[in-house]
Amino acid sequence: MSEKSEAIVGFIANLMPLYQGERYDGDWCARSLTDGTLILPVDESGDEEEEGWLRVRWQGDSSREQEVQGFLLASVALERYVRFHGTGFDEEALAGELGFMAEHFTFKTGCHVYLPQLPDPPSRLTKIARGALTMGQGVLVNVFSKVTGFG
Repeated sequence: MSEKSEAIVGFIANLMPLYQGERYDGDWCARSLTDGTLILPVDESGDEEEEGWLRVRWQGDSSREQEVQGFLLASVALERYVRFHGTGFDEEALAGELGFMAEHFTFKTGCHVYLPQLPDPPSRLTKIARGALTMGQGVLVNVFSKVTGFG
């Protein structure tokens, strides 16, 4: 069995509570808990280079089976997972978490997710500058209040 394919399925299976891992015909698979779609690894052992293909049975129906590149399916799964767990967070926080999860996916599988619109995370200097600006605004308001007598 393909190591990349199995690694991608295992990664997706751990995106709980959206997916759950299960055994199916002797293979470790991921089942969508929203619609029952079954994600199975593809045996790429005879191929020169493993690409991480997956076999998807939409809504668990074997007559609606399709092979897809694992990184594409994982891209959609990660975005849903981050949005589910990030309910109430702003877009910058969601982007940061999605970036972290994308790096984790690469570490675990050796593949890269497809997230073309994901901005680069802010540098440490940018974060420090934003914090200083926020603190500076508070100081400015205090000084203005004391000078004008409105404080």
